[in-house]
Amino acid sequence: MPVDHQRTQHLFKKLSQLLGQCATRPHPEAVHDLRTISRRVEALLDALATEPDRNQRKLTRRLKRLRRRAGRVRDIDVQIIALRTLKIGRDSGRKAQLVRHLNDRRTRREGKLQKALDSATVRKLRSRLTRVEKALLAPPPARRPATRAAASAAPVKPPQKEEVQPVSLALRMFATVAKQQGAFTEATLHRFRTRCKRVRYVAEMAGDDPEAKRIVNQIKRMQDAIGDWHDWFTLSQTAQKLFNEPVDSALIAALRNVTRAKFMEATRHASDLKRSLSTRAQAAAKALPSARTATPAKAPVAAKPAAARRSHPRPRPRVHRAAAKPKPAAPPPAPVVPEAAPPVAPEGLQPHNFPLGKTTDQS
Repeated sequence: MPVDHQRTQHLFKKLSQLLGQCATRPHPEAVHDLRTISRRVEALLDALATEPDRNQRKLTRRLKRLRRRAGRVRDIDVQIIALRTLKIGRDSGRKAQLVRHLNDRRTRREGKLQKALDSATVRKLRSRLTRVEKALLAPPPARRPATRAAASAAPVKPPQKEEVQPVSLALRMFATVAKQQGAFTEATLHRFRTRCKRVRYVAEMAGDDPEAKRIVNQIKRMQDAIGDWHDWFTLSQTAQKLFNEPVDSALIAALRNVTRAKFMEATRHASDLKRSLSTRAQAAAKALPSARTATPAKAPVAAKPAAARRSHPRPRPRVHRAAAKPKPAAPPPAPVVPEAAPPVAPEGLQPHNFPLGKTTDQS
């Protein structure tokens, strides 16, 4: 199924709105949406813009910097939400102190995000988004019927590039991720989740395609499990740095226990996803025609303009000479006949000087 352009246009419009919302009041939902939709737009540009121009490259770099600032704010938000769900009888004072510490950090990071979204930056980003959307999603202009002379004079354009198929592209991307992924550890599990996000965003370009929905739902379950573990893991590290206490602290011990259980669940979801989508990717690769057996299409030869043909003298037509006939064999030489000896006159007579065959009458 090709790219759903209506869904893609909605992404550009939503991102333009979120730039203004986060510039004035970056509440947690808006920051989260800004982060995820900017990732989707980046994945869209990577999939559709095979040869990005200068405007697209600048937009990608600025969205990446903006997404990282929004991510720092989002990390604090999810830690606060996770800490509030933790039920602990002891160390309630430390828990309240940790909440205040997170709120202060969120305020500082929120200010940096707003500073990065000043009015001039938002205006430039919206302008770049509009130009990129027109370049990627605008339909090609309608062609007028050309006359016979104009059609013969116009150069023949090469065949158009095949349209991107999001499901096939997503499966190929996941096959690469799964091949490069080793054992799941605390250092590699979050990276696996981040790379699978791009696979999910590419599959979402197919819209309501059933196969795309199955892939998206599987990746989303894995993302939620790993994301939940990573939030508790980051919160546990923040608490250890803040209090600088040993493991026997009630608050830190509780955070470590929850983190360990979340890690086991996250690795199970990641292993299930790796096994399931790898099988689909192999089946999809077998269904594609082999590159070796496919015969490449010949590029059409562009016709020369009529004016260019008249400016040069027409070459003489080539005359193909017929194959040379074999020469007849020379006749065999005639046999040599020996010349007759001249007649010898009888003794006592003088030979006549008359020519042969003539006689004289002397009677």
